[in-house]
Amino acid sequence: MTPRRWAWLFGSTAAAALLAAVVVWPQGLGLSDALGPAQVVAVRGLTVVAGASLAVLLAVLAVVVRGARWPLAAVAFVAVVATVCSGGVLLSRGLSPDAVPAVGGGPAGEVRVLAFNTLFDGAGPEVVADLVTATGADVVVLPETSAATTQRAAELAGGGFQVFHHQAGDGITSATGLLVASSLGSYGQPEPDPSGGLGSFTVRPAPGSAGPPITAVHAWPPTRDAMARWRADTVWAVRRCKGAEGAIVAGDFNATLDHPALRSLAPCADAAAARSAAGAGTWPAGWPSWAGAPIDHVLADARAWSVVSFSVLDAAGGSDHRPVLAVLRPAG
Repeated sequence: MTPRRWAWLFGSTAAAALLAAVVVWPQGLGLSDALGPAQVVAVRGLTVVAGASLAVLLAVLAVVVRGARWPLAAVAFVAVVATVCSGGVLLSRGLSPDAVPAVGGGPAGEVRVLAFNTLFDGAGPEVVADLVTATGADVVVLPETSAATTQRAAELAGGGFQVFHHQAGDGITSATGLLVASSLGSYGQPEPDPSGGLGSFTVRPAPGSAGPPITAVHAWPPTRDAMARWRADTVWAVRRCKGAEGAIVAGDFNATLDHPALRSLAPCADAAAARSAAGAGTWPAGWPSWAGAPIDHVLADARAWSVVSFSVLDAAGGSDHRPVLAVLRPAG
């Protein structure tokens, strides 16, 4: 080949490799919390399909377009490697959540944590109450849910819950509800996320109660004008787990295990990762779970809790999030 063709070959291959690194493993370049890479890496299933499709297309073009055969073949090879690597990450995290375990019969101390973003209060108290009853949830985190819906859902679920709520702004997006079973003891008033967030808050057991500290999370989404808020919210949420013995932190993090705040959780654990289900998407609910973003989480202090199961439930009430359920038991 001529020097010009060699330059074209190496240039196209290098550019393709750099782009592949940004898509597959942006954290290696320090870009996983940057606008663009942060959004793309959240939907690994889609990038795997896109990468495979691109590799096939480029391979066909390499056969047809003789003058650009080697550059096209080289870029196709890069696409294959990137697709295999991203697919490997997805499979290693797991795509098969547990079935929802039967209600009742669990050992003493077992706690069931349900997190469900109801989408602008759209799911309604009846839908929420049905989920609570069907899953036997003891802790229910409800981002984007009004105080009225939270209270009514608790009543329809049979009572026996302490009801908490915090709204950080005028819109329902900034409202978060929390139900805590009375069997866990009494809790004090909500302590809001000091950065404002979208209604995130923590409740702590009252003096004389032995329940775990519980944080209800709704982080800002990583949109163009909210990247800094998103980073701060996700860091705050993880610190709520790391900083309190026996903590349970759950809700809509708008982040996956590829994003910086969730990369290092010890001494806490992500319930989905503990059950090899961290690749199963929870948003948007209308997509297949392999294609969606796993942004709804339950974190727990691994020194105090063992994760028995993690389930991603079917779409409910028209919400764009699937509910998630984690079953925790006292460690040891």
